[in-house]
Amino acid sequence: METLDESFVELRLYHVASGRMPDMRARLQEDLCRVFPRHGIVPAATWDVLAGPNTPLLAYVTPWPDMATRTRAWAGFYADPDWAEIRARTNAGSELVERFDILFLRAIVPWHLPENGVRPALTEMVVQSTTVGLSGAVRDEITHGLAPEVKGAGAHLYGAFDVTSGYTSPSAVYFIGWNDSEQRVAAQAAIDTRIRTRRHAHQPALLERADRYLMSEIKVDRA
Repeated sequence: METLDESFVELRLYHVASGRMPDMRARLQEDLCRVFPRHGIVPAATWDVLAGPNTPLLAYVTPWPDMATRTRAWAGFYADPDWAEIRARTNAGSELVERFDILFLRAIVPWHLPENGVRPALTEMVVQSTTVGLSGAVRDEITHGLAPEVKGAGAHLYGAFDVTSGYTSPSAVYFIGWNDSEQRVAAQAAIDTRIRTRRHAHQPALLERADRYLMSEIKVDRA
């Protein structure tokens, strides 16, 4: 992967053993919440994936100033004896996490919360394939096309990112907060219209097929 000497976001997707999402939430809310901050691991948001490919899943995003800081933080965490104790106890005889995926993301639209401080009830994570060789045009389409359509529907775009490692390239990831299904239908219809217009003009779609995950935020009190 390329060296990330500037700020970036780490997206982790934990593939949780079937039937054990309550145990995973408890591990996070009762144990990891006190160990993560000790090592400088401060997720911006954590979600229970309600619907999407390969559930059950737990997802979270963590901003980092650079790769060196991230590497030190995770090395310290994995060497912490408290983590070894937590892992053994919460596994309770079988692995709680079957595997996990790590994606490194570089901002197109930086991560930000709603101005009123109220987070929408549902978050959609879109892992979006994009047109090969047109990264600049893709960024413009997300910034000046997708983002205004989401805002126009009354929803909130938490952030949009280029995927630099961890997924099929080229691709982007963005996170949208929806207050209701009507917002989602309206925004997606507008985005689809933009794509059809480009295709009818014999232009690249830019935003291709996507995996979509509907998620509920997990509240975590940091110790």
